[in-house]
Amino acid sequence: MGRKRPIEKGQRYRAVGEGFLGRPTPLWTVEDVFTNIDGIEYARLVSSADPTMRKTLSVAILSDRRRFARVEETEAA
Repeated sequence: MGRKRPIEKGQRYRAVGEGFLGRPTPLWTVEDVFTNIDGIEYARLVSSADPTMRKTLSVAILSDRRRFARVEETEAA
């Protein structure tokens, strides 16, 4: 299996699959990447549609291509 690209600030991700009524799932931007006291690396995400919405996921979950797909700048528009 190939090496995974590191998760970095500014990258954008969508959950894999379809959202409500077949619409694309929300777009999330990596706001910060950090290692917590538990030793696990996390990514703090902010919604591209609503900057007041935030969530934190482990980098392992965000890197799982079965769950999330990275969106290139040209695809985000």
